[in-house]
Amino acid sequence: MASKVGVFHPGTQHSWQTALAFQEEGSLRWLATSVFYDPRRWPYRIERLLPAGLAARVHREFSRRYTPSLDPDLIRQFGFWEWLEAGARRLGHDRVWTTINRIGNRRFGQQVIELTEREPVDVLWGYNTSSVEVFRWAKRRGIPCVLDQTIGHCASLNRALAEEQARHPDFFAAGFVPFSPAEIAQQDEEVALADAVVVGSEFCAGTLVENGCPREKIHIIPYGFDETIFPAERPSRPPLEGRPVRFLFVGLVHPRKGIATLLEAFERIPPEQASLTLVGNLEIPEATFRRYAGRVRHVGSVPRREVVNHFLEADCFVFPSLFEGGGIVLYEAAAAGLGIIQSMQCGDGVRDGRNGMILKEVTIPMLVDALNSVTEDRARLMAWQEASWQMRGERGWKRYREAARSLARQW
Repeated sequence: MASKVGVFHPGTQHSWQTALAFQEEGSLRWLATSVFYDPRRWPYRIERLLPAGLAARVHREFSRRYTPSLDPDLIRQFGFWEWLEAGARRLGHDRVWTTINRIGNRRFGQQVIELTEREPVDVLWGYNTSSVEVFRWAKRRGIPCVLDQTIGHCASLNRALAEEQARHPDFFAAGFVPFSPAEIAQQDEEVALADAVVVGSEFCAGTLVENGCPREKIHIIPYGFDETIFPAERPSRPPLEGRPVRFLFVGLVHPRKGIATLLEAFERIPPEQASLTLVGNLEIPEATFRRYAGRVRHVGSVPRREVVNHFLEADCFVFPSLFEGGGIVLYEAAAAGLGIIQSMQCGDGVRDGRNGMILKEVTIPMLVDALNSVTEDRARLMAWQEASWQMRGERGWKRYREAARSLARQW
């Protein structure tokens, strides 16, 4: 095993779990990021100076970027771009968010290089869109690089979203802005520079292969659920008979997630048969969403620990996403003992048809049929729930961390 590993990500995604994988065996040199709650540092210390009510609200927001599993002394924070990016995204300014993200990622890469010069490592583990400058620098110095590709290739994503805009133009807030040739070239360079590319699903791997990545460079390491926040005992739910089935969607309420198909399909399901809760930031035009608002409940974005309650209150998870890297929410649904309806582009939430259904295509008729199959056969849903609960032991982050360590031992 390499003596020291440096993990870097300007945001979060699952970088905490990657860092924890190496912290657990003492090989993590540092996790470089922009935001991680540490009450010893500014701006987090400001909560001590605020009135109790406001301090509680600020702490709730700060704690979105925190896990007690990581040693704060191994966290290296720099840059304020992530704060600006989060604010722009929360306010729905997609173009502003995109610009901030691009500038911030470039600056973050320069800071990671400076950090590595000060605190050398034997392996660098970075994430897509923020690794190219670091990998260029590292390859000249013979430092092995692992690229964690959290979503499929951006050229394939361009095609998927262009097709979705043609089908549902009113679900796009400002029109689809595709990745530029320069951004696609950066994606290809990151992949080419990496000694290994880690993805979360077979679908994600396929998009890289179709865009020129050698298959032998790709390592599929499925994601997982956080064992520290999901209950170890099976949740108790009221009997399914005589009430609407409670469907749940968790994620950005965005065209990429198949939200147009989901909302239009759900309009065709009688309210006495089913309800739908959406948990996630609304990223479609409000005028479009208002057409469906009377039929669904929209919660908005909440901290991860609070999302758990929504999983525990639901009966069936529905995720018709058009393009993913590997849906962590699928593993969380299994951890909560839910039946799952998902697309083929999501990941492996449904296994062998035991705990749910995989849509062959994301279309309104196909999704309506899937929803009806649950509301009309409650025994089937109960069998799915039981299967998800029985396989939850295979879906935790522990397995991801073991596989990440095994890969890093190659250097």
